[in-house]
Amino acid sequence: MKEKQEVKESKVSSKRSLSEMYDKYYKIALIIPIIILILSIGYLFNFAQQNGDIIKKDISLTGGTSIQVNAKADINELKSALNNKFNDVSISYISDILTGEQVAVIIETRAQPDEIVPEIEKYFGFKLDSKNSSIEFTGSTIGEGFYQQLMLAVFFAFLFMGTVVFFIFSSNKKIKYLLILLSLIPPILFFFTKSISLTQAFILSGIVLLISIYFYIRYSIPSMAVVFAAFADIVMTVTLVDLMGMEVSTAGIVAFLMLIGYSVDTDILLTTRVLKHKGESVNRRILSSFKTGITMTLTALAVVVIGLILTSSFSDVLSQIFTILTIGLLFDIPNTWLTNASMVKWYVTHKKLD
Repeated sequence: MKEKQEVKESKVSSKRSLSEMYDKYYKIALIIPIIILILSIGYLFNFAQQNGDIIKKDISLTGGTSIQVNAKADINELKSALNNKFNDVSISYISDILTGEQVAVIIETRAQPDEIVPEIEKYFGFKLDSKNSSIEFTGSTIGEGFYQQLMLAVFFAFLFMGTVVFFIFSSNKKIKYLLILLSLIPPILFFFTKSISLTQAFILSGIVLLISIYFYIRYSIPSMAVVFAAFADIVMTVTLVDLMGMEVSTAGIVAFLMLIGYSVDTDILLTTRVLKHKGESVNRRILSSFKTGITMTLTALAVVVIGLILTSSFSDVLSQIFTILTIGLLFDIPNTWLTNASMVKWYVTHKKLD
């Protein structure tokens, strides 16, 4: 009985010391992800200066030709043969999910179909037709226009996400409804009335976002913390995608849209419990949120990684989506439990809401 009591007292003492350590160093922990974010923004700025954009786009966003040939080929040999005449050739293969055997190759280039097809036929030794291949061509104007609309959709999604978060955590009803109204204006004017151009939509959305950020800081710091953590997730993920040399497709942009939703669920869980659950210490509320939130994130991560493993051999589209989600979910862990948790604890302590 005495031994059990000693064990219990030891656990209580250990928890108390961890809590005291967290109280002492949580502001320092906040610095780590902020430094990573600053470095990421610096890298993306330099990347954009050199490449004209913050991501490297594939032909679905820049325009070009994609050809799938249902035959086996040595990838390096084929690439070497085509690189003699085309400098921007990208080649991947599709394999059987059960046997792992190669069943087709995919060739992507910014060249016109009538330029690249003869060279492919020369290499394989047969004519390409609808039975042994498929050819897709996207014009550069269409591809660039599609890319700009997708980026605008990401911008709108982030704006709406911030508005919803502010609606949840702010107590000022007038500002809540004002922000909802403001966030609806750009998409309504662009998508439904067609009364503004793409450039005007970006400018108007930027103005609305700046107004929103002002209200976040003025009326709801916890909302700002959630939005900041989500922003950090996206920026860090884009940076690592660029470092990996990945050419982002339309599917990749969709993955970033999905990531906005994935990145705020644990942030909202954490902020809600810390602000609205009374009767226990802030650290205990954060710990309770962490247990639930990390379980959610690791479960989602496990599913996404399994999806990545299963699709990597036969679908570049799905593989890219799962890769981006995996990276984003990994970055979400420090951005939620170091950045957001520290900011919310700081806010609650400063306002004496604990």
